[in-house]
Amino acid sequence: MAWSREPNKLQIIRIEPIPRHPDRVRLHLGNRRTLELSRVVVEAVGLRPGDLLDDAALVSLTDRDEFERALDLALRFLESRPRSEREVRTRLFRHGIPESRIDAVVERLRGLGLIDDAAFAHFWIENRERFSPRGARALKAELRQKGLGAELVSEEVDDNVDEMAGAREVALRRAPRLAHLDYQTFRQKLWALLARRGFDYEVIPAAIEEAWKTIH
Repeated sequence: MAWSREPNKLQIIRIEPIPRHPDRVRLHLGNRRTLELSRVVVEAVGLRPGDLLDDAALVSLTDRDEFERALDLALRFLESRPRSEREVRTRLFRHGIPESRIDAVVERLRGLGLIDDAAFAHFWIENRERFSPRGARALKAELRQKGLGAELVSEEVDDNVDEMAGAREVALRRAPRLAHLDYQTFRQKLWALLARRGFDYEVIPAAIEEAWKTIH
């Protein structure tokens, strides 16, 4: 962006860091005005003391700064784990980011490969299978709650979930804690657990029988 040096523009008197906010700087302008901006924006534009800014330039800088703020919020949200597009949009909306800017941020993140609902679905399924197996019914409900489309959810779950293996793993994990029970009570409790986890009723009996045999 080229900055005019015509005398009727506001001049940047100095640029200083903001204490305790190393990612932001304060521009001191003529007429005792100040403007706080992201350091990223200032460095990208190449602002220097002595530059002169008109109203259009100030509006452009502010808009760019707000975009960078929204992008930073989204990136921080993505640090802990992958997120669905809806999760990111909801997070930004709750921080008061306008819809048009949310659209721009989401587009940027898609371009960077940081928002990908298919990849998110794969991550979610893999994570569940590793730490807390769920049946296809439960996984589909969870992914739909994350905002993923029904077609994508069905495709990812149907291609990547082994109902029998998951039910067996849950049953075998829980069986030792139920070993003191008689068969009927053991079966009822395991059935309830597997049903709550969303496993298909057709695979539950076999998983229960296998778990029972491991402890008797």
